[in-house]
Amino acid sequence: MKYILGIDGGGTKSHLAIFDENGKCISSLVYGTLNHENMEESYTELERRLNETINKLLSDARLTVNDITYSVLGIAGVDTKAQQEKISNMVTRIGLQNITVCNDAFLGVAAGCPDCVGICVINGTGFKLAAIDNSDTLLDTCGLGEFTVDWGGGPYYGNRSCGAVYAALYKNAEPTIMQEMVFDVIGIKEKEEYLDKIADILYGESKIDFIALNSIPFIAAQKGDKVAKKILKASVKQYAGAIIYLATNLDFPPEKTLYITLAGSVFVKQEIKLLQEMIKKRLAKKLNNRLIEYNTLAAPPVAGAIKWAALKAGFDIDITKIEDELSNL
Repeated sequence: MKYILGIDGGGTKSHLAIFDENGKCISSLVYGTLNHENMEESYTELERRLNETINKLLSDARLTVNDITYSVLGIAGVDTKAQQEKISNMVTRIGLQNITVCNDAFLGVAAGCPDCVGICVINGTGFKLAAIDNSDTLLDTCGLGEFTVDWGGGPYYGNRSCGAVYAALYKNAEPTIMQEMVFDVIGIKEKEEYLDKIADILYGESKIDFIALNSIPFIAAQKGDKVAKKILKASVKQYAGAIIYLATNLDFPPEKTLYITLAGSVFVKQEIKLLQEMIKKRLAKKLNNRLIEYNTLAAPPVAGAIKWAALKAGFDIDITKIEDELSNL
């Protein structure tokens, strides 16, 4: 029997699994962060944690590293070539030989696109894109906030709605129906309370519903608010621009279907789908109506790691079987 290993190493939670060549999960582990940027001892601690988790996974399956045909590790914090090489060396020292180590965003491509080829667009806690093309080239973009003009990710929408309200109150900017919504979420009635309340939220002890705050521009834009629409349009421009770059600069032939997976809480959980519609409309125009198939990611990212490892190992395992196995644990 042959086996594959997949890891989704997140910033707060990680998921590891071993599957056999028939698509059966024989060992699985849920763990804390595997992002070196969130660890006091950085890479030293990451190597220790990888050793601990991988060996626990193997021990539970009664296997050794020599039994693993291929491993895919998608790990948050792998954002540069230097980081990728450093962590790949760690994994090799553990004993795994046939490996792909990459940013966890690539797992969305593997989980959501046929044959692990396409683009994953993330709009969750942060803003990130990753692509795997027909030549097996990997490229991820964005993810460094203002340095990469990441006008997306849940907090961006909440921050922009608060900023737009402040501008309307104190900078003679265009009025917006978001004012009443923001006041309601942060718990004030008068504009004179605004700065004090925001400061206490940022630096003090006030607690608010950030999910509700981040949803405000979507609700307001759906109601026709021009200021809210501008916030979404700015986000659309950045997302669409990054997608267009990947689609036209990597090996995605225009005569073939381009597969795009939408992932992250804003794309997956936000009930108002106006942002997605705006992105699709802009892409249709800019990419001359080329055939694009969109998919909203439903599978857990570790399923992408397993599917990708299976493809590399030559195993024929369907993503639905992987999802079913993981859901039964």
